[in-house]
Amino acid sequence: MIIRFSAENFLSIAEKQELTLVASSLKDLPESLIKLEQSNYDLLPVAAIYGANASGKTNVVKMLHYISHAVESSHRAWEPGKGTHRSPFMFGDWPSKPSSFEVEFARGGVRYRYGFSLDSEKILEEWLYAYPNGKQQRWFTRSEVPERTFSFSRELPSEKTRTIEGLTRPNSLYLSAAAQNNHESLMPVYDFLVEDLRFSFAREHLGRKTLEMCADDRHKGLFLQYLKAADLGVQGLRIEKTDLGEVGKKVFSALKDALPKQDQESFEAVMSTYSRPRFQHHGQGESSVELNFHDESDGTRAYFSLLGPVVETLESGGVLCVDELNSSLHPLLALELVRVFNDRERNPLNAQMIFNTHDTNLLDSSLLRRDQIWFTEKDSGGATHLYPLSDFKPRKNENLERGYLQGRYGAIPFLGNDPLPHDKGE
Repeated sequence: MIIRFSAENFLSIAEKQELTLVASSLKDLPESLIKLEQSNYDLLPVAAIYGANASGKTNVVKMLHYISHAVESSHRAWEPGKGTHRSPFMFGDWPSKPSSFEVEFARGGVRYRYGFSLDSEKILEEWLYAYPNGKQQRWFTRSEVPERTFSFSRELPSEKTRTIEGLTRPNSLYLSAAAQNNHESLMPVYDFLVEDLRFSFAREHLGRKTLEMCADDRHKGLFLQYLKAADLGVQGLRIEKTDLGEVGKKVFSALKDALPKQDQESFEAVMSTYSRPRFQHHGQGESSVELNFHDESDGTRAYFSLLGPVVETLESGGVLCVDELNSSLHPLLALELVRVFNDRERNPLNAQMIFNTHDTNLLDSSLLRRDQIWFTEKDSGGATHLYPLSDFKPRKNENLERGYLQGRYGAIPFLGNDPLPHDKGE
């Protein structure tokens, strides 16, 4: 479970911005809270991010995505001497400054705090702290300035620890190298950041994860139930397989190797045969029509693509990060997804969902607590600022949707008196 995460000097983010899922003292919807073991606070199952277009909403999700990508790929895929693949804030002198990332999370009853800083050439610092029984243990720290220094705790017993230090390149994370060399004590940290964080970005309605899970008849039947319940006109689901041949398999293999691990898994399901979903609709009279994925509406494709990540997260726990939850998705479907994650009975493994959206229907105090709502806004220098609704201390029964649209909390576009220029003629 995510507790909090932050980034500095990344994409549109200049100064450090942090999102926390620690529940405040508000009494809203107490039944939705996640009880965190060995702590004196609760966690939120959902966080919603609002803001104007180009305000940096997506970049908040990408903060976590970059951490996950760097941990999974830096040792394996970042080539020696080719830098760190970072994207600093490009205004002022920020490109010459380091970028920093940190995430605090809980897995298996243990709380961890992991982070790193880097410039465009190398990792500058890296650290990992664990809190078994609530007490801090410094598992390792790393510094490359003024010279390379690693410090390991005796709580990190492994003959491999120092060996892996020698294998860690300046432009790769120690945690990434440790996982590639199967450091058992660090695998829970790696597994959370790579396996338990799932991402769904807008306009990527490919349905790979859902399609992969359709190989299991139980999941295929479950997805069909969801499609029917969503009133999308879908009455049947069939998976069509086409043999790729040897050339096609080689192409897919090359594509798979170039992808992050979480995307490689989706390719495994279609490596030997190419699978495509076919959706059956009732036609006139007793006839039926079967449509392929790309003939379906944007809404059906978006919903089908989300089903796999949603079901997988609910069934195994972890965190689902969704960019533009409203993208081609009916507001009632978005409402139901939020309700599921907030419902402890339907979400018994304490899965979490972090999403950004423009859908103001979700700004409802009966659906979201006031501390579950966040906003992004850019300053005059083009930098994103992230802040919670609770900063404004809205009343418990305040109409949040109306207040947001009226600009009471910021994070909306300033349209002026004539927002859409037009040719007035001569």
